[in-house]
Amino acid sequence: MRKIALVFVLLAAACGEDVPQEETTDTSQEALSLPVVDSIGVELGDSAYVFGAIADAEVLPDGNIIVLDRTFCSMRIFTPEGEHVRTIAGRGSGPGELSNPFSLFNWGNGEISVIDPYAGGIHRYTINGEWLGLELPITNNSFIDPVVVSPESFVCFKSRFDQEGDGITATAFVSLFPMSIEPEVTYWEKSMPWDPGNMGNLALEAIFSNYYTADPSTGMVYISPYHGDGYSILCCNADGSSAGEITAEYTPVPKTEEEIQAEKDFIEFFLRASENNNPNLNYSCDPWPNHFAVTGLYIGPSGNLWAMRGGTETVEFDIWGGPEEFIGKAVLPDLSVGGASWKFAFGENTAAAWNENPDDFQKLYVIDLSGLTN
Repeated sequence: MRKIALVFVLLAAACGEDVPQEETTDTSQEALSLPVVDSIGVELGDSAYVFGAIADAEVLPDGNIIVLDRTFCSMRIFTPEGEHVRTIAGRGSGPGELSNPFSLFNWGNGEISVIDPYAGGIHRYTINGEWLGLELPITNNSFIDPVVVSPESFVCFKSRFDQEGDGITATAFVSLFPMSIEPEVTYWEKSMPWDPGNMGNLALEAIFSNYYTADPSTGMVYISPYHGDGYSILCCNADGSSAGEITAEYTPVPKTEEEIQAEKDFIEFFLRASENNNPNLNYSCDPWPNHFAVTGLYIGPSGNLWAMRGGTETVEFDIWGGPEEFIGKAVLPDLSVGGASWKFAFGENTAAAWNENPDDFQKLYVIDLSGLTN
């Protein structure tokens, strides 16, 4: 998820030290095919199944799927079979109501949280729909794409801005936060001058070119920042020290002119909507000509790292057990890439997928993972 234009910049130091280049791994082998078994969402009809804009989703401990809808300012819970269970929150200014939610926290203990700076910060709820209160006030410079690592801490992307002489330095970083504004451990950061006349390209680097995840069972953090045309995933221990680097063979795949224009239009639209079309900011951006080698990182079943490949005709994952342990490949033939942006939420037996920029209307796709664990 990499959302909102309150963040800018990327790419430099990781895990507190320079990481030596590992020998690249050959990942060319037959892939396991994972089926899409259902989809949730209709263009018109029952309001419980009409999505405005899916901002985030999580697979809950009981196997149900919770979907955060930015347009309708609500969270909806569905069974893996697509049955609507309940709707939590809604648009408004009252207790527990939302205005412009960004991301979900799945605490794994029957509670969830949502970030909405326009509604005051991080709100916590039970999965039964009870609002437990505003637990951390935030009105600007929000957390981006939190990944829960314990019932009270998370890894996420954030930024800070420091006045230096006549200019401003922006620093973007991936850190561990113990439900506070200040980070406890920083795994990766990059600083550069802040220029509102170049906001689109800075945000392109920071928000749309940085992928990370964390394993709650070990605290291990994986980060794949913009890496030119290479395949690189930095591995960090919970304390911020380096645990190595994952590299693999990758041949750069050029984007078509249509893909570049679609990416440009989507990013500029997203930033304008996030910043209420601030006339003092330049939203124009120039996407990179090649697909990235890695376009998403997730912790899948059994705690393995799933790295989504860029430039493929269908959604394809490399599955890793660690820096030197390549486990295999998985492909989702029912999901065409086509330059679109796919996001995933993983459970033990089920995964959910959604396209941030679909050709028609928003749907949630249910994927069967039981073949991996049975």
